[in-house]
Amino acid sequence: MGSLDGKAFESIFKEVPRKAIVGKNKTIFYVQPGALLQGNSVLTARLTGPWKNAGPETLDWSVFDEETIDCVLRFCYGQRKYDIPWQSDIGKGESEPEPKLTEPDADTDAKTGTSLDTRSYTGDAIVLHAKVYSFGHQYLMEDLKSFAVTQMNGCFEPCLKECRSSPRATSLCLAEAVRIIYENTLSSNTKMDPARKELCAFIASSYENLSPYFAQFHEGTGNFMVDLARNLATLLQSFKNNRKLCPTDRQRRRHHPLT
Repeated sequence: MGSLDGKAFESIFKEVPRKAIVGKNKTIFYVQPGALLQGNSVLTARLTGPWKNAGPETLDWSVFDEETIDCVLRFCYGQRKYDIPWQSDIGKGESEPEPKLTEPDADTDAKTGTSLDTRSYTGDAIVLHAKVYSFGHQYLMEDLKSFAVTQMNGCFEPCLKECRSSPRATSLCLAEAVRIIYENTLSSNTKMDPARKELCAFIASSYENLSPYFAQFHEGTGNFMVDLARNLATLLQSFKNNRKLCPTDRQRRRHHPLT
């Protein structure tokens, strides 16, 4: 059935798909150009602006892995959401896959006395959201960035619970997420990048659980440790202020001698 006003029906699925080279294996993905028109993004300019015929037809996304691009395209095709592959089955009521322990993984962490699991599922999800956010940041896709950081934020509480049983695996994932975000975003004296802000605030507030593994956050994380120190200082000052506001036992006895 045609359109009501007699004009030809418009659909992105009538367009000839563009090729995109994805990941280190140079896998070819196919995508309708119309799906990539995302507001005032770089992709929109690339496909509709003066540069649309200046560059190669094939999009080069080889610096991003296949899983990341799959999530990005699911978002672009109008779903405005993407599923973490290993969480899809869990959402249907199926249990998480059991991690396979190798000999080193079955050891006990000398610092915490807890066993070392091979995988942190919420930690892996945070890493994937960080990769999607980095894609959105590179191509100025504000809606994608906002969605990815919201999804990342939603993983923090379950990640903290998982950290109690698999602290090393979880902290390794968090360190990887920090590296991804800090390598692909810029520092600012006026406004902190949203993903940097959320990650740093979460790790600072989880100090008691993650402090034995802070050494993992030193390598390749740029000025993350500086931001973390600021967050910890703010939390400490807030704690001191709250202590001042709370009456001590001696003060309570002075005002209420019968208690």
